[in-house]
Amino acid sequence: MNNVISLVDGDQATIIDDQWLLFNKADVDDYLLEETKRSLDHVILPLECCLAENNSLPVDNVTAVSISNDTEISLLKPWLDQLSLIVLDFPKFTDGRAYTQAVELRRHYGWQGDIRANGDVLRDQLSHMHRCGFTSFAIREDKDAHQVIKGLAGISILYANSTLEPEPLFRRRLT
Repeated sequence: MNNVISLVDGDQATIIDDQWLLFNKADVDDYLLEETKRSLDHVILPLECCLAENNSLPVDNVTAVSISNDTEISLLKPWLDQLSLIVLDFPKFTDGRAYTQAVELRRHYGWQGDIRANGDVLRDQLSHMHRCGFTSFAIREDKDAHQVIKGLAGISILYANSTLEPEPLFRRRLT
């Protein structure tokens, strides 16, 4: 992933040189078929590969997974303590199921690691994604990350509650 925007300290957005390798299910077997087992450092594996019964992966060493937007977040529960990155998929910008997955990870499971949006991630979505708990964004290669990053500066006051601000505006007091 080359075109990645990361939120440093929760707010300051920066374009990073990302070291993570994202694999789909078909590529995982080819990657691990080397004569010596490769390290899983900086490798993002599909969750379905980690859950497979005939699994030859050293699943105790997995630190990052990707999940499709139709996957139940509860499947991640046994893994949350060892994960540092969860990649949620936006196959097209009109499919918002990954927003719900991010909110569920933050609110229901209290997970504090990096949640990355991947797929059809566009400038207009970044502010809302951040409010739902996303902390990094893999921008499509055909988009300019310097232009897309401006999408995070779009809203200065949040009226509704979110993972960033649990209280809606009418419940907050200005001092």
